[in-house]
Amino acid sequence: MKKLVFVLLACILLMTGCQSIKGVNFNQMIVNSTNIKSGESKMTASWHFIYNRVQVRDKDLLKVLDLLNNAKLEVSTKMQNLNTMSISGNLILQKGKIPFRLYADRTKTVYLIDNAKKPIVIPTSSETLANEQWIHDFQKKITNAIVEKLPNPKHITVQPKSDTVHGSKVAGYKVHAEIYANEAPELLLAFVNNLLADEKALAQMVDAMNEFNKATGDNSSMTLAEFREGLKELQAEMAQSLPELKKSQLFSTKNYLKTDLFVDKNFFQRKSSANLNVVGIDNESGLTGIQLRVNTETWNINKPVTAEKIRYSSYLTEKATFEEFLATLDPKRSVLYKILLSFAQ
Repeated sequence: MKKLVFVLLACILLMTGCQSIKGVNFNQMIVNSTNIKSGESKMTASWHFIYNRVQVRDKDLLKVLDLLNNAKLEVSTKMQNLNTMSISGNLILQKGKIPFRLYADRTKTVYLIDNAKKPIVIPTSSETLANEQWIHDFQKKITNAIVEKLPNPKHITVQPKSDTVHGSKVAGYKVHAEIYANEAPELLLAFVNNLLADEKALAQMVDAMNEFNKATGDNSSMTLAEFREGLKELQAEMAQSLPELKKSQLFSTKNYLKTDLFVDKNFFQRKSSANLNVVGIDNESGLTGIQLRVNTETWNINKPVTAEKIRYSSYLTEKATFEEFLATLDPKRSVLYKILLSFAQ
């Protein structure tokens, strides 16, 4: 049952998939995301935590919340191929900006954080490469199995329009979708119902889960009959609990995901803007809500792209101590240096 829950949670992440609307094949858009072998992209994310400092009793958690609240993340990515890529960006905090860079290829991964004098270099093992390939293959198998079973969100509109992507005008479609938390249980139930009606999709998911077990060192396996029975049990439990779920503060219209997408004529997602709002969190931590905004833009899909290497003459290994890493940072200018010292006290 745990494996079943894992797979269903992975599927929920793709909940924006649905049947074609006004010429836009959303299923193909999701499948296309697993077929990108090279490209460039940028992403910005910002977030706000809702909490009462007096009610956060864990002082370490309070320090983390105060540090990360109202922060912004900027990321630019160059993907040369499935094994070679570079990332550069900034984590912008109220205390200041922390720049970072990463370069990865088939032999190593190089991390350069906050303009450190030395990067951290970690060799890439053959096992790591095999795992990366397996994750990519697993993602494709799961996506192909479930993409057509995802139900339509109630609130979705499509308009044929052009937009500017990285300075170039691109023809395509603008999509606006909204999913409210009170709709999520019924969407998930509809997804389970759709899966149970398709033996081929069930078999593909069972094969994928058994491969997952094997790759993670779990020798157990699941049969198609066991998976089907587990889904039926989940289906019955969800149908029975729907009235209670709708009474929960978390499953209210105050919690939602609103997104605007721009999809090109080949059904590749080129731009997106998403707003996630979660309030009514009821726990003892003192954190009661989270607001998240994410914007993305993608270009040069499956075209020649060169990842940016990080040049260095000396470096730290993954075995470097905290003190050794701290010594690579500028005590006067490094924001990260001051943060690490404050948390170490």
